[in-house]
Amino acid sequence: MTGYIREQKVKHILVDGGLAVNIMPKSTTNELGIMVEELSKSRMVIQGFSLEIQRAIDMIPLKITMLDLLPSLIFHVVDSETSYKLLLGRLSLHKHRIVASTLH
Repeated sequence: MTGYIREQKVKHILVDGGLAVNIMPKSTTNELGIMVEELSKSRMVIQGFSLEIQRAIDMIPLKITMLDLLPSLIFHVVDSETSYKLLLGRLSLHKHRIVASTLH
């Protein structure tokens, strides 16, 4: 998916209905020009599908525009290389009544 944060286009947004939180790689915070002062410390520990454990380093609430939606979401920032710019979890989908659909 594609969306906008702070009027900047963000491509490679992945929706993961199995994930409980929203994740933003640290590289995306840099690309969006998010300052360190805007971030809050996070105590979230995230366990991936391969059972690796990673601690989120920060978190930030951001408004993201996708299609006709303008939700305000909390993203947990992780310091790792990823193929996505943002990862949206199931709670965001449920909160905004979004139904993920795939072509079969």
